[in-house]
Amino acid sequence: MRCDLRGHAVGLIACSDGRPESDPVVQGVVEVLSDWGIQGIPGQTLYRQGETPFSGAPQLRAHQLMDFFLDDSIRAIFDISGGDSANQILSHLDYDIIRQHPKPFVGMSDVSVVLNAIYARAGVPTFHYQIANLVGAHSQMQRELFQHIFLDYGDLRKPVTFRYEWLRGRGMTGPVVGGNIRCFLKLAGTPYLPDPRNKILFLESLGGGPARIASFLSQLRQMGYFDHLQGLLLGSFTQMAAERRAPTMDDLVLDAAGGCHFPIAATDQVGHGGDAHCLPIGASLSFE
Repeated sequence: MRCDLRGHAVGLIACSDGRPESDPVVQGVVEVLSDWGIQGIPGQTLYRQGETPFSGAPQLRAHQLMDFFLDDSIRAIFDISGGDSANQILSHLDYDIIRQHPKPFVGMSDVSVVLNAIYARAGVPTFHYQIANLVGAHSQMQRELFQHIFLDYGDLRKPVTFRYEWLRGRGMTGPVVGGNIRCFLKLAGTPYLPDPRNKILFLESLGGGPARIASFLSQLRQMGYFDHLQGLLLGSFTQMAAERRAPTMDDLVLDAAGGCHFPIAATDQVGHGGDAHCLPIGASLSFE
């Protein structure tokens, strides 16, 4: 899958909660893309409709996403949303069509459910990244990163752009699955949850103190999800890091993964921060 976007159009969509009407972030993103010769096309389901938090009914949001996949003039699709409602669209997507018309689908946070469902059902890699960061506090760094990932390399030859450290063991290779831990767990018991066998599980979170994060990790362990992993990659856990409460994130994950023998790495450069890097979901990555 290539990501050379110069001179092409990309779709902007909200599969989760809609953006506010006349959102300056959207206009800012469109202007930055234009500087690279990329045309940003806002989807019909991007902004909130009326008094609701939604950019449209689940069927309409799914229909807009499928339209972008089917439109050969759209080179990539960037979801610019977050919130709670992305899993509403999963049963309305046509995964056979997505498999036949693969293109980069990019989003994060609540959109983790869509990233993983597309990989699990269509076998198409997706990308954990928030394009709105192009106009955030770290805009210059993000523009350089975006150019490195989506423009200069084209075939994503060097997707691991972030630093990481080892909490346990060393070295893991395999397809990456996961994302926001709360949202990823919405897929439990559904046909959209990726098979954990031989995978690297990536987890991050915006909110949640020690008790909430411990409960999420326990659920993953009780589901048997830890039993078949090649490794675990922790991204940023924003509230945990800000509050610095005990037990720490390292303590929680080492306890939850006790008795499991996969290596564990951690990075503070993938997650909800404005300086967050891009992480492919479904692509095989190596961490040395």
